[in-house]
Amino acid sequence: MSSFMSVFRYRGEGIIEDTPENIIPFMYLPEHRMHWDKALKSYTLLERIDEDTAICHTVTHSYGMGLISSRDFVDLVRVKRYEGGIVTTNCKYCCRVIILKSITIFFSSTVT
Repeated sequence: MSSFMSVFRYRGEGIIEDTPENIIPFMYLPEHRMHWDKALKSYTLLERIDEDTAICHTVTHSYGMGLISSRDFVDLVRVKRYEGGIVTTNCKYCCRVIILKSITIFFSSTVT
């Protein structure tokens, strides 16, 4: 449970037998992400800050015959490279902006 708000954080792990340089673009570039992430209505790269940092806009589909409305997210995607070929897409301070109709809520979390 987050100390910031009463929400749960979920974490997934898996093993993919390929190099990080091949996997990371597949996960975050719009031309690839829209093919495998069926929860998305749209996914747009808004700005590439540098080789390892980008700002993306994500729109999800609505669910439950419209009971759960479509959501907009603006994500800061940061790729970190470590010695030994380890690559992560988490950063110590990540921010996500959730836009619900005309209400904007800012979430900030510390990922370790």
